[in-house]
Parts: sequence; structure tokens; C-alpha cells
Amino acid sequence: MKKSRPTGTLDTMTGHSILYKEQPDGVKAYWDGKQVTCRCPAYEFPHRFSGGNCNGYHMAKNCFDNRISCMNCNCLHSGGCDVVNETESPAECLYVLDFCADYQINLRR
Repeated sequence: MKKSRPTGTLDTMTGHSILYKEQPDGVKAYWDGKQVTCRCPAYEFPHRFSGGNCNGYHMAKNCFDNRISCMNCNCLHSGGCDVVNETESPAECLYVLDFCADYQINLRR
């Protein structure tokens, strides 16, 4: 049986939050082997990542707020982040793109 890791730890391979099922109040996503289920504020219930209103915006905002991997991103400039300022799609954020590549998610642009 696999032990779940604490919420908020980062995967050393990807730099993304470690995904696991047991997240009672979290707004993080979890991977069940088939799809990523997200708990972001786009909906009031757990939902499929990249479905409907869940487009990766909250992930990009979290990345920008914590400066996780913004340094080499083309969306970052002196005025802030184009994704957070809503002038670019979340699909332009390198952090979101890496996450989608890691979990084989096709994100609409």
C-alpha cells in the first residue's frame, strides 16, 4: 500500500504538487490513473481538470503568487503575468503546460 505524502510537497521530478487521492479540504488536484480531478474554485465540487470553467487559471495564479517557475516564462514581465492579468490563456503558462504534459492532458488554447 502506498503512503500518501503531505499536501503542499513538490515532486522533485516535475516541481508540481504531488497528486494523491486523500485531500478532504484542499483545492489541489489528484490523479486516479485515468484523469486529474481538480478542486479549484472554478466549481464548488471536485471536477475534471481542464473541463468547462477549469482551464488551469488557478494553477497559473498559484504558480505566479508563489513564483514557482515563472523566471523563464514568456508570460512574465514587469507588469506581472499575462495569464493572471487574463490577457493570455492559461495554456500559455509554462507551469500549466508542464503539468499537462506530465499527466497527458490536452488543454484547449
